[in-house]
Amino acid sequence: MMDTQKRFKPWMQQARRRLTGWAVVSTAAVVLFGCASPRQGDTSAHSLHDTLQSLAQEHHVCGVTLAIVKNRKLDAVESASGCTPAVAEAVAVAADSVFQAASLSKPVFAYAVLKLVQQGKLALDAPLLQYLPEGYRHRHQPLKAEPSDLVSDPRLQAVTARMVLSHTSGLPNWASGPLGFDAAPGVSWGYSGEGFVLLQRAVEAVTGEPLDRFMAAQVFQPLGMSHSSYAWSEDIARKLVSGTKANGAPRKSMALKEPIAAFSLYTTAQDYGKFLVAVLKDAPFLSQVSAAPVPVEPSLGISWGLGWGLETTRQGSYLWHWGNNPGYRAFVMASPKIGDGFVMLTNSENGLVLAEPMAQRLLPDDHKLFQFSMLGDDVLAVICKTVRLCL
Repeated sequence: MMDTQKRFKPWMQQARRRLTGWAVVSTAAVVLFGCASPRQGDTSAHSLHDTLQSLAQEHHVCGVTLAIVKNRKLDAVESASGCTPAVAEAVAVAADSVFQAASLSKPVFAYAVLKLVQQGKLALDAPLLQYLPEGYRHRHQPLKAEPSDLVSDPRLQAVTARMVLSHTSGLPNWASGPLGFDAAPGVSWGYSGEGFVLLQRAVEAVTGEPLDRFMAAQVFQPLGMSHSSYAWSEDIARKLVSGTKANGAPRKSMALKEPIAAFSLYTTAQDYGKFLVAVLKDAPFLSQVSAAPVPVEPSLGISWGLGWGLETTRQGSYLWHWGNNPGYRAFVMASPKIGDGFVMLTNSENGLVLAEPMAQRLLPDDHKLFQFSMLGDDVLAVICKTVRLCL
């Protein structure tokens, strides 16, 4: 996921400068989710659409689609556009538009991984190298096979699927050279896209399938997610909306033809809403996700489960995640206690500004998670907004 600019590595900075590359700017459930239920939000289709449209125009969010889940059922899909007239036709957004979901890829991949664990095909606490007898070859750029290096750091032998899913592998977010460690495995939280690529290679070895085919069979087909893929295709391209900069100008985006578990998911809000419904109906899965949360920002009530961020407030507890790719921003949040939630996909680098008002509208509570530093603007968006230089 393309998360925060301060985590960028040199190859990502260079790719941004060229404008042709891309960056990664990226207790049991009954206890965790047993708090008092939050107030149910107003999901009146007309009033919600008006609010979404107003916010999109106010913040120059070119296109946004929102799937709303109520009582563990997909309730509605809304779309709105704040595009300037000059780009509105080129990036027209509808309810069935496809977006890059960025790091919202991670919870979907985590769901499939935990299904493999339930099936006894993958051990959550076994070293991942157990499934990679020839070792792990790390790509210096995840979308390119070369340059690469065969990782020799002995600490890699300790990394497990649980560590990757909870972001405690000790690996960096991304490494543009030989892969090293930022911390010892299993010691502390540190967001890592590299860890998800390592786990992807182990899953591919176990299943004998590339990621995109595995995810289609394990998740997309069973859940009826007919417009979702971890790799670009002509079918995806027909419904794909182009990304835009923070000022609403078009952003040239790379076609993600190489499936990457950390950030390459293409999907619609309706498809991701179907996934969210499946998650909220799966009590064993929710229990597994939340069984041993890792502290992230205790003062904000933020911890991390297996593939999901966790927020605990006085009123309830929530699953959440965000996504940040060049030209796209995404956000998902849900209350396992009441079975409500939403997913928001945008084709705008201003898109995350809509997450908090939508959360307050649909899942009203004191959501301190929006103070989390990794949800802030990246450097390019800050420059665009402050000095009007939109690179």
